[in-house]
Amino acid sequence: MIRLAAALVLLALPAAAQTLSPPEAATLPRVIATACLDLAEVHNGCEQVILLASKVEPDTADLIVLTDWRTTPPSAPLLIARGIVFNGPMWGMAPSVEQAENGSLLLQSGQGGIGGAPWAQTLTLAWRDGGFIVAGYTWSAYIRASGDTAECDVNLITGDYSIGATRAGAPFLAQSGRIAPVAMPAAHWVIDTAAPAPCAEAARLIFED
Repeated sequence: MIRLAAALVLLALPAAAQTLSPPEAATLPRVIATACLDLAEVHNGCEQVILLASKVEPDTADLIVLTDWRTTPPSAPLLIARGIVFNGPMWGMAPSVEQAENGSLLLQSGQGGIGGAPWAQTLTLAWRDGGFIVAGYTWSAYIRASGDTAECDVNLITGDYSIGATRAGAPFLAQSGRIAPVAMPAAHWVIDTAAPAPCAEAARLIFED
């Protein structure tokens, strides 16, 4: 009976009580994902990680990282990266965030819902010298029709990399090595930033050969 009474009270609330304010209506529909993660060692509490659909670059997402709302100053920006990853309009095309075992932020994107060549990308963002850098790049793809696959993983801080590929289900390439370090501030990375050379080579193996 108590639950029924509570439900009736909610139904009786004026519509305005359930209406977003103009700022909320302008921002909240853009939210793709959000998480409270302990990422930055020099700050107390957890950092609020927010992915927003870009307002200016179609099919991209902005990444924002704020300090804990209970700190002073509250919710101060630690990272604003505009158009950092792909964000498609269909299922299987939305980016996501999670935390790696070492505490870094994993920014995942891809296209797995449609098309003949699904792909996935992970940017590893690490806190270094007072800011977030893109410390790692991981990519994979496969061709539905042939079954060919390719993958790469690059430590952008050290330059260490590994790539692999298969053709018709059989191993075709497995290679590792080192390139010049190419880590950069996360705020400078955009969707059009060139993939590290080993990943470009892995992509060529299945998309061009």
